[in-house]
Amino acid sequence: MLKRDIFNSDHDLLREQVGHFLDAEVVPHHRAWAEAGHVPADIWRRAGANGLLCRMVPEEYGGRGRGFLDSVVIIEELARRRISGLLTCLQSDIVAPFLVRLGTGEQKRRYLPGFCSGEVLGAIALTEPRSGSDIHHMQTRCLRNGDELVLSGEKIHISNGSLADLVIVAARSDRGAIGGQAGISLALVEAPCAGLFRERIPKSGVPALDTARLCFDDCRLPADRLLGAEGMGFLYLMTFLSIERLILAIYAQASAVVVLRDLIADCGARPASAGTVLDYQNTQFQLGDLFSQCAVNQAFIDRCIAEQAMGRSNPRSACIAKLRATETLKKLAMAGVQLRGAMGISGASGARATQDVIDSCVQSIWGGTSEVLLGVIGRSLINSL
Repeated sequence: MLKRDIFNSDHDLLREQVGHFLDAEVVPHHRAWAEAGHVPADIWRRAGANGLLCRMVPEEYGGRGRGFLDSVVIIEELARRRISGLLTCLQSDIVAPFLVRLGTGEQKRRYLPGFCSGEVLGAIALTEPRSGSDIHHMQTRCLRNGDELVLSGEKIHISNGSLADLVIVAARSDRGAIGGQAGISLALVEAPCAGLFRERIPKSGVPALDTARLCFDDCRLPADRLLGAEGMGFLYLMTFLSIERLILAIYAQASAVVVLRDLIADCGARPASAGTVLDYQNTQFQLGDLFSQCAVNQAFIDRCIAEQAMGRSNPRSACIAKLRATETLKKLAMAGVQLRGAMGISGASGARATQDVIDSCVQSIWGGTSEVLLGVIGRSLINSL
């Protein structure tokens, strides 16, 4: 629907290969996985064997050493099929880069091959019950005790949380303090382990994505499970958060395009007194406005993708991309119910349309709510002139 020029023939071939795998191995089972609240571990291994995981990881650690555009292709193909359970970007583009950029040689050799093959499932634990994703008010602690790290606290709404084999946990540290405030450290927790308790959280939105509450009760780890420098976690999280938000923007934008495509088709097929619903001027106005928003969003996001592919990350642009893409997606999802009339809440089309509404609300929450993003963008304007 939207012309783009950021991909080459290799990416087109990858898109075809990914599409074949998803259509054969994922789409037929996704509804059952949504009812179960998670995807089976075996599908991660099959995804790894078919090249869907961690393509940017260096070859020496089991990856393909490819560029960011490979990840974009995979993310978009997942979104186009409304696949939310097997979010390979969480493994490949959100968790794995922490290990690639911060891990010691031993940590990389220990975990990254499994990440690439799908044998090791990863998660990152940041959000807490009382502070959300506000790092400044984090309560979970990671304290040194001799040659051990001791974790205590609670994390909530952690994607892949109940099934992950390796969880990167952000926690307050008694070392690395800056300006009189406690630092933040990142710890590598291999699950299951003593002192870690996990509970799956059922959800109405993106129900196939495993989401969990994690409790750490005097959870003791070897000191070599520290990821990066002690007390420097805040800097690390801020660095990687902009990449995460761009990834989520890409997923939301691709979701918006497929929702719009389906809506136009359904409006054109729905009979009305003046022909079809698509023949009404009001419908044309609504869809024309939503298409225009999608087109502008795509151009901006593609510019962000090109910058990221060249190694230039822009936190404010990532916030803008995620804000605009997710808010447009919500408008489209609501229009998808309204313009279908009774069919928007009944039958197969209604189930899909109403699920689109719920799922779109999730996308404007995870990775930073729209309100949080507006605050970040607004604060970035201070002294910017």
